[in-house]
Amino acid sequence: MRSIESICATAGEDVPSDTRPLTAPIYQNSVFEVDSLEQIDAIYRGATDGYLYSREFNPNVMILEDVMAQLEGGDDAVAFSSGMAAIGGTLLSLVKAGDRIVAGSDLYGGTNVLLRQHLSRLGVETEFVDFCDLTAVRRAFDDQPELALIESITNPLLRMPDIKAISKIAAMPGVRIVVDNTLATPLLMRPLRLGADVVLHSTTKSLGGHSDVTGGVAVANFDLTMDIHQSARVWGSVPDPFAAWLTVRGIRTLPLRVDRACENAMAVAQFLSARPEVSQAHYPGLPDHPQHKLARKTLGGRFGWMISFDLAGGLQAASSFVKALEMIKLAPSLGETRTTISHPAKTSHRSLSPEERVELGIGDGLIRMSCGIESAADIVADIEQALRKT
Repeated sequence: MRSIESICATAGEDVPSDTRPLTAPIYQNSVFEVDSLEQIDAIYRGATDGYLYSREFNPNVMILEDVMAQLEGGDDAVAFSSGMAAIGGTLLSLVKAGDRIVAGSDLYGGTNVLLRQHLSRLGVETEFVDFCDLTAVRRAFDDQPELALIESITNPLLRMPDIKAISKIAAMPGVRIVVDNTLATPLLMRPLRLGADVVLHSTTKSLGGHSDVTGGVAVANFDLTMDIHQSARVWGSVPDPFAAWLTVRGIRTLPLRVDRACENAMAVAQFLSARPEVSQAHYPGLPDHPQHKLARKTLGGRFGWMISFDLAGGLQAASSFVKALEMIKLAPSLGETRTTISHPAKTSHRSLSPEERVELGIGDGLIRMSCGIESAADIVADIEQALRKT
């Protein structure tokens, strides 16, 4: 008979069962038991399946990585604790001091800060170019950068670089193409098929889909993911098991959510484009969008769930509009089941100077909207009553 102290320390370890759970359980373990030193060696060599320490191997994290590799069509995936961790960990594994990155001029604000303020201190230079201008891309690639960092659909102006054309330009000098595919998801675009080398996601957004989990992922072939895995483990930027489990749970409904949200976004964009309070609506599905033809060719007939629009009254109109909304909520993220809005100048791009924002086209009247799965009529009605009050 074990002592009460030993029972407290060891009880409940074994749960015998002849059935399997339909959904994978949460392996909320930091460490796993092994039978021998030989088994440790075999696990590290990949000669046998097994887990040792959750910063390196965890069943829920590996399930998420397998799902994402399948979705994006890569050999392998590396899960991270956030989208920024995925971007930072991937770049740190692919560049070194003295290397040069070519990045999109209208990248997400957090990525911009990472490149300008942090990687620059490590001796990595970044040149910012308009990836929708292929002449500028060719000129930037002439100087042999190590990699190019692109957003498949840019945040917040929803511009679309031609990734296939850029990949062809990159082939001769051997520039690696890294694509942040967060706003498209694998449902609308699979950049590896267009010639990209690495695909990144903030799984916090549409993949998780419920604003209850933070995460990121990088997908590539094995020759690149070996170093990316090591970067994630060494820097400790891996997701916890519950976060990985929640993300896989969200992915199960991704096709249903994307279909409905894209339908809603089209209806909202068409409504906004006809409103006098709106000076410009940005949506790839609108005929006047500068990359509309490319979007029709690339996105498979759907144009995403993100919309941005400029209110003619500037900051005052934006403030009034935000306050007047009833169903739609102000939240600095996207990809939720419900419709949300944000103000890029105050949130995602507040680290840029006013002059830099103006140069990128991010004015004080710009609103970014992430359409959810509600009734399109209800979304439009809420926008309409708020516009009347601006």
